[in-house]
Amino acid sequence: MTTVLFVHGTGVREPGYSGSLERIREGLAAVRPDVTVAPCHWGGSAGSALRADGLSVPGYGTGRAAPGEEDPEAGDVEFWGLLYVDPLLELRLLAPESGARAELAPGAAPAGEALTAAALALARDEVLRGLLDAAGIGGEFAAAVAAVVTSPDGRDFLRSPAAPGEPDALARAFVAEAVRRTAARGPAALDGTARDAAVARIAALLPGDAAGSHRGPVTRRVGRLAGRLVLGLASAQAVRRRSALTDAAHPAAGDVLLYLARGEAIREAVAAAVRAARPPVVVLAHSLGGIASLDLLVLRELPEVRLLVTVGSQAPFLYELGALPSLEYGAPLPAHVPPWINVYDRRDLLSYVGAGLFPGRVRDVAVDGRQPFPMAHSAYWGNPELYRLLAAELP
Repeated sequence: MTTVLFVHGTGVREPGYSGSLERIREGLAAVRPDVTVAPCHWGGSAGSALRADGLSVPGYGTGRAAPGEEDPEAGDVEFWGLLYVDPLLELRLLAPESGARAELAPGAAPAGEALTAAALALARDEVLRGLLDAAGIGGEFAAAVAAVVTSPDGRDFLRSPAAPGEPDALARAFVAEAVRRTAARGPAALDGTARDAAVARIAALLPGDAAGSHRGPVTRRVGRLAGRLVLGLASAQAVRRRSALTDAAHPAAGDVLLYLARGEAIREAVAAAVRAARPPVVVLAHSLGGIASLDLLVLRELPEVRLLVTVGSQAPFLYELGALPSLEYGAPLPAHVPPWINVYDRRDLLSYVGAGLFPGRVRDVAVDGRQPFPMAHSAYWGNPELYRLLAAELP
């Protein structure tokens, strides 16, 4: 009687593992009642854990930052977090506050024209150029200014009565857009102090009502509104909830890091489960479990394993990166590795294909769980396609 050994992926703990195991048993029972499904819950014995009860995490267990780490500037930090995602957000929120356009004196130019002309000349200021270069965003600043002032939101703001009283808002939009463009080329190392110095210089160079600038009543209302928009994405809330977020996230991330640093314990847990199972054994391994199972079968000859089925696994990707622990890129699979079927879902962004990397040694099979990512990564166990495949392939 064939034994299907279910090896779970990263971050799985009880009762989640038992739930998935039961789902697999039900799915296989409907198509191959002769098969036994056996557990391999390595996460309980060899998975990552906070072994010092969170001593490395500031404020762990209190729901607060560590003593002395309260952040009086959290609101400003959150506001910038929104601007980095949407540099025009503040301008868009400010313009409706103004109502109708202001009346102009005969012969007077609209304030927006003067602001636009001054904005396009900002890059000529040597002091500002030095601040922008120090902040690492000088190369994108001129393009950022042009993009903001020519955008529909930027033009609406510049034509509004709010514009002369809010040069800081325009300055923040320029800097946020420059940061966004710089970050598109790679990680942006931008210190908040350097950023604020650049904003202050820009605001000083722009024509406007200085008395009404720098976080006036309108801008403060915008900041409060924007803060409500960010809700759970706000890093200040993340700091306050750091203990809960750590508890939720560390098993998944920790298992990956632990395996890549010291994966022998996880591989040994899989090997022990193989030895305890009645042969012939089929290893059905999900995600990180697929990586560990492939590594185990590369490193050891286990003739009782007749078939490896990886599901939503990153093993081919790690191999291509040169990061698969058991096999350097370019090295072939050893002859003793059993037949390998690799199941993937195009909607699962954590699943990869291996046939092009291991010609003739792995068969990729696509399924469609009709779920968006990240749900697609765990939708395999409810997909009848998977069990029809297994029914035909199991010895």
